[in-house]
Amino acid sequence: MVGRTDDDGSIADLPWASVFDPAANVRALSAIQARGFRAATEVVDRFVRITGRGFGDPRSPNSGEQSHNGDATSNPELGQMIASWQQLMGQLGQTVLGAATRAEPTLDLVNSAATGEAYLETAEPGITVAEVWLHNRGSEDLGTVRLRCSDLLSHDGSLISASCIRFDPDVVPMPARCSRGVMVEASVAQEHSPGRYRGTVLADGHADVWLPLVLSIKPRPS
Repeated sequence: MVGRTDDDGSIADLPWASVFDPAANVRALSAIQARGFRAATEVVDRFVRITGRGFGDPRSPNSGEQSHNGDATSNPELGQMIASWQQLMGQLGQTVLGAATRAEPTLDLVNSAATGEAYLETAEPGITVAEVWLHNRGSEDLGTVRLRCSDLLSHDGSLISASCIRFDPDVVPMPARCSRGVMVEASVAQEHSPGRYRGTVLADGHADVWLPLVLSIKPRPS
């Protein structure tokens, strides 16, 4: 048994609670980058050794002869190294990009910080849902916290009222050292035009904490 979850969506004193810690995520990303660059260094070292042998490296048995083995077309091993280098750089770039775009929308109530954004998307009228995490990493009970949302505005001035956004649970107890998941529900009506609407999520009683909210309404199928 790895820990205890409450019926109201809370996670308290779990060994794996650091999964939702932005600082831990940054450290993990740094470790991934470090491993990638170490592997890249090994590829470069092999590349240098191959090209050195091909262009008269003193350690090469044919060091007294001029050679064209540095050409990838005449040296299959060199061509393989170049291909490996390109593949490695591509994978590393995708890893970094993926880690950056997977950031959970979180509100750190103790440190007055936020990460990510609450993103909701739909192409049909109805309810669309996202999840926001609240963190209390301190040793004091913060009591209950109520989330609020502003009106949502698109670039052309179209407006979706704050009354179309609700939170479940509506009021969240935040005891010491806990994390709570809150569902953000957007009610999209037939009259709401397709577009991208933006607003702000605020935590009542925590004036310096805010989180962007984006509601993307896709064009409806014809």
